[in-house]
Amino acid sequence: MKGLVFVCLLAGAGATYAPTQVKCPAKANFIREGNSLSQNEIDWVDARHEKTGAAVREYLDRVGVEYNKDALDKDGSVNLALAFSGGGDRAMLNAAGAIAALDNRTTGANEQGLGGLLQSATYIAGLSGGSWPIASLQLQNWPTLDEVVFENPNDIWNLTAGQPMVNMTDELGLVWDFATANYNETLTHISFWNNDSSGAGIGANVHAKQNAGFPTSITDVWGRALGHKLFPKGQDNWLESSTWSGIRNLSSFANHEMPFPLITALARYPGSLEFDLNSPIVEFNPFEMGSFDTSINTFHDIQYLGTAVSNGTPSTNSCVTGFDNANFVVGTSLSLFNEFLYTLVCPTCNSLNAVMKFIVKRFLENMSAKLQDVAWYKPNPFFHSEFLASTNLTTSDTLYLIDGGLAGEIVPLSTLMVKEREVDVVFSFDNNGAAWPDGTSLIDTYNRQFTYEGKSTVCPYVPEQSTFTNHNLTAKPTFFGCDAANLTALAKDGVVPPLVIYIANRPYEFFSNITTLKLTYDDHEKKGMIANGFDVASRGNLSTDWQTCVGCALVRRAEERANVEQSDQCKKCFQEYCWDGSVYEDASYKPKPNFTLSGLTNNPMKLMGNNSYIQVQPVASGGFFSTAALGFLLKVWGWIKSKF
Repeated sequence: MKGLVFVCLLAGAGATYAPTQVKCPAKANFIREGNSLSQNEIDWVDARHEKTGAAVREYLDRVGVEYNKDALDKDGSVNLALAFSGGGDRAMLNAAGAIAALDNRTTGANEQGLGGLLQSATYIAGLSGGSWPIASLQLQNWPTLDEVVFENPNDIWNLTAGQPMVNMTDELGLVWDFATANYNETLTHISFWNNDSSGAGIGANVHAKQNAGFPTSITDVWGRALGHKLFPKGQDNWLESSTWSGIRNLSSFANHEMPFPLITALARYPGSLEFDLNSPIVEFNPFEMGSFDTSINTFHDIQYLGTAVSNGTPSTNSCVTGFDNANFVVGTSLSLFNEFLYTLVCPTCNSLNAVMKFIVKRFLENMSAKLQDVAWYKPNPFFHSEFLASTNLTTSDTLYLIDGGLAGEIVPLSTLMVKEREVDVVFSFDNNGAAWPDGTSLIDTYNRQFTYEGKSTVCPYVPEQSTFTNHNLTAKPTFFGCDAANLTALAKDGVVPPLVIYIANRPYEFFSNITTLKLTYDDHEKKGMIANGFDVASRGNLSTDWQTCVGCALVRRAEERANVEQSDQCKKCFQEYCWDGSVYEDASYKPKPNFTLSGLTNNPMKLMGNNSYIQVQPVASGGFFSTAALGFLLKVWGWIKSKF
């Protein structure tokens, strides 16, 4: 680790979870229109490109790409972005393995992975579970995965049953509180709820925020519970007072040694429970929180979230800092509790028996009625913004945010692939679902660019789901948008879509399609998932051309802008990895269940089993519930039976 200096740099002024009142800056106005990048981001990216330019060239030379150096010199640097999907702990661990494979500081990444691409990336984005490793690494001043996972196996990222999310000490009380839909008392059974020698418990954190005049919800509790897993105990009670804007002060960010981080959530309209592909996306970066989407079209200085404003101007001389608590921001991106009304207890849902369904539905509806299942951003940072198109959003005193992937776009591509960022290449790591990914998320990104909200997003052509699986576009990495000349119809303000490198979760050394509701992993499982994530990014080190072909994708847009023809080497790569535009249309098609190196098969498959950390029986995807969750629900069912 890089020491604990970062704790002081991240901490808000009050060194507490609660936001703090401060004097407003002179002539303060905290918003701008969402039709450009902030000057802070522009300046930071320009400085980052001085480092990524050298890193790209180093990667290309190391893997032996034949490219036109003059074309790349003219461009300065490739604008590379990395995007990681949601999916709870599954997404976190798979993403962690991929990040390790891209990091030239990771043991073996240069030889076996894509080491150097992390150093070449301008942007890195995640939502829901995919935001966790990004937040964990960035808020610790950008250590390596080796340091976090392998050198400190029980310090952070401890997902074992010995550190559960729920404290089962008072099982009877927990069962009673849940069965009677007592929301407030149920929360008291969360692990680390009470104060201890380490500092304030989660309960004290929540009450401190409430006492400071700010409403709380399950997102605050969830975010702090995640903090106990993602961050070191340190001197700040698991980064209790750390802020997202505090990333600006970290040496790795200030010195442009890490990619520019983005995590996303969705805005939900006041008075509505609906969300869909046309819901506004809200991004959080170290400088701002806001959206390029039509309804919001506004960005707010993230450091002063929590300040009462009208059209960006503070309503009084008193402003607020610390509202952008890092735990709260990360929790917001995975605030998915409202989804369970549609996926767990809906009229056609059959995961629970009738009695259990009644109990769980009652609890969830009680949460929903009090808006406790969403993140509260009150005061609304976009209140009376002149740039908003949505009256519902601009006149509400509260902005309600939910999980960034609930609308279907589970990989946060739309906010990366806005025309304002002019990204050249995007890696899309799809770790969605206990069923293997089928391209749905990328299809949703493509479709979203034509919606009311997607005015700024540009995405290359992609096929439908049956083509993804029938043509093996999920079994091996696939490039989309390989020829910019064919994308002019999709361009916006002269910006063509980037080349997308789509990489779907699949097994190499481990069955990594674990259910999102599996909440505990032993050390072998955790490292097995990470090892498989490394393999997914590196193609298991079984394809001799993969590192080189990625290099060809990196330089493609720069060569096109310079009217330089691809080398024969890169032409061969693109024949291998680019989607050729062919489609397979059969609504009844069912994909084959197992994998070969580059395709799907009905035959049995054998895992590689090369990694010493996972020489144990691999974990299958399992059912809908984790063992702990199922055990808890069975206890509730037992209590019900005893009463009737």
